[in-house]
Amino acid sequence: MAPTLPSVSGPFHAFVARRTGMALSDLQCRRLDEKLAARPGGLSVQYLLHLQSPAGTADLAELIDAIAVQKTELFRDEPQLRALRTHVLEPMVARMRRPLRLWSAGCATGEEVATLLVLLAEVGADPASTVLGTDISETALVRARELCFTAEQFQRVPSGVRERWFMPAAVGRYTLVGHLRDRASFLCHNLMDVPYPTAAEGQGFDIIVCRNVLIYFTPESFDRVVAALAGRLAPEGVLVLSAAEPLLRTPPGLRTMRFEQAFFYVRAPESAPSTDAVPLGAVRTPSSSGLPAVGARQHLLKTPSSSGLPAVGTRQPLDTGSAAPAEVQPGEAGAHPEADALFARVLEWATSGGEASPQATESLRRCLTLDPDLAAARYLLGMLLEQRGALAEAAGEYRRALRSLEVGRARATPFYLNNARLQVACARAIERVERAAGPAPAR
Repeated sequence: MAPTLPSVSGPFHAFVARRTGMALSDLQCRRLDEKLAARPGGLSVQYLLHLQSPAGTADLAELIDAIAVQKTELFRDEPQLRALRTHVLEPMVARMRRPLRLWSAGCATGEEVATLLVLLAEVGADPASTVLGTDISETALVRARELCFTAEQFQRVPSGVRERWFMPAAVGRYTLVGHLRDRASFLCHNLMDVPYPTAAEGQGFDIIVCRNVLIYFTPESFDRVVAALAGRLAPEGVLVLSAAEPLLRTPPGLRTMRFEQAFFYVRAPESAPSTDAVPLGAVRTPSSSGLPAVGARQHLLKTPSSSGLPAVGTRQPLDTGSAAPAEVQPGEAGAHPEADALFARVLEWATSGGEASPQATESLRRCLTLDPDLAAARYLLGMLLEQRGALAEAAGEYRRALRSLEVGRARATPFYLNNARLQVACARAIERVERAAGPAPAR
């Protein structure tokens, strides 16, 4: 068994967590401790003061690099990208007829920047359209600026895209074509720091993409960053989060666009009445559990459903008695469609800004009675329980969801597009809840 490092590392964990916004996992804490222990005086008060000073900027950056999550892919979460192309980019190009300004916040090693540049080219956006990529890690940005990828990284890339928009570089590697590379820029930026980047000439961004970043953040940091990102959108600009980052409280000035395969958040036009926006960097008051509280009622974009699920925009009460007929039993042929319909109705509540109610919880429990391995529903139930402060129950639901995902029993759902990302979200939620609950009482 590895020796236990001194408890004096606790203040370092807290400082790095504040600087990054992340709820550090046990693995991240161990990596941080190993880095500190390897440095002379690395666990001393003097070294902590050094990290907090301008002279310690480079050392702090190295520590952050050691715990930063840099896993990403080209064309990750294809269903969400298809919805982004069809329902956001194509109409935006047709309507605006000007260069678009996109920002990939938390771009890691550049795969998402390349993906967005290709999507812009595919939909015929103005050639002067640009994509900014930012990340907390300068090490990751060194690789990102190359916009060069291995053949293995093209597994999710649609047919023909590599041939149209990439050219051979070194052996087994492909780089984005020059005229697309020229549209990219990169900047080292910590999402916990203000001011946030602005687009050309101080304008807002038309689209901000921040996917699979905020699942690692504390609830307070989550609220703070989402509000700040919303403040950097142009009127009618679109915020894109990952499917594993459900936003149960939409910030003032945003409205929810829900499609069958994705959710997006749109900044209301300046002429439209809306609640005053949260100032950049301000921390919204969290719920008692620390989770984002459900906010004001938002407008939904009505979209017909080809799946047979309730159409978006059609408000229905969460009546568990009528939603799932009693004769449908778990495991029967009709159980999964009924479970999906119940889950869709809970999502309708979540995106319309309705108040958390016992009916929502009951609907999810009924849904899970019909399909115990619908991990997305179990994860959302865990969030509701955590929001109410029922931490032990929440942890139990997160663990059951994680177990279904780990053994491969969980079905994918249109809302949570990527079970692998949902698995990460569940694992992080378990750690978050256990830390909030504190150590178990001694027996």
